[in-house]
Amino acid sequence: MNPILKGNPLSIYHIVQFPDGYHAKQTLTKYPTILALHGHGGNERNLIELAPYLPENLLWISGRGPVEPSPGSYDWYPVTQFGHPDPDLLELALGRIETFIQTLITTYPIDPQKIFLMGFSQGSMISLSYLLTRPQNIAGVIAQSGYVPIESRLRVDENGIKDKPVLMIHGLEDTRMPLEWSQKSRDFLLRYGVALDYQNFHMDHTITTESLAAVRTWLEKQL
Repeated sequence: MNPILKGNPLSIYHIVQFPDGYHAKQTLTKYPTILALHGHGGNERNLIELAPYLPENLLWISGRGPVEPSPGSYDWYPVTQFGHPDPDLLELALGRIETFIQTLITTYPIDPQKIFLMGFSQGSMISLSYLLTRPQNIAGVIAQSGYVPIESRLRVDENGIKDKPVLMIHGLEDTRMPLEWSQKSRDFLLRYGVALDYQNFHMDHTITTESLAAVRTWLEKQL
């Protein structure tokens, strides 16, 4: 099904793609949902292109970051220092996404118990930060080529994140996001008892057929 562009009244500009067979009159049917968060300088069309390669019967919401550092390029927060988000700006971004998710649930046929964040690069960092601080709102996270901003003073919900499913994927030859950041993030998450599936692939800062197959397998287990 072709994506549908949506703007206001929701707080974040986004694309929605309904599962095949969806009909607006079927008000009792609720779908597991992917909320896709693009990387630095990306847009809402980046990750939704992965939909045909992942499990069917998923409702997709792909958002556009509210910050426009250059024409046609978007971020989830103003970047002041690469790899070290300003804690206050990061918290504002997380709060905005929290409000967005709450509104999505009342707007679309979403199963609130099966909302998965899927991020790439900066979107992965946002997704993992959201999981650590607001785990009750989502079912899990798919973090591709990202990291946990450990130095950003996140208020970790230690009880809420225990056993939360997370898939982290990182390229062994990533030239933009150091592998060391990913490994430190892995160890950080494990200390809090997150149900982490951590995988590395021979690739740069990207998504490949092989890494996407790992995402599909992980999602099928969760669903």
